[in-house]
Amino acid sequence: MELKDFTGRPCSSKVSYEFFPKKKVKIDLEKASEEIKKIAKIEINSKVLLMINAFDKTISIFSNGKILVRGENDEKEARKIAEKIVSKLNESVQEKKGLFG
Repeated sequence: MELKDFTGRPCSSKVSYEFFPKKKVKIDLEKASEEIKKIAKIEINSKVLLMINAFDKTISIFSNGKILVRGENDEKEARKIAEKIVSKLNESVQEKKGLFG
């Protein structure tokens, strides 16, 4: 998975930047935590949310593929951080097929 597979926009709170996958995906957050634990500290690991600390930011990864870089409203900086996170997500990401995935 690469960041080019996402669209980004400022979060409505104006202090975060969020990225949405262009295609419907499902992220196995248990696998994702294993993939990114080398570059991030895991704060919360649940069935719908993986919250990590990395690069002096708090990042939320949702099972639907949404990535939220908290405390960063500069698009360029948020993209750099998200790119590093997304590059580690490999086996944990499944593209949903068909109407019900």
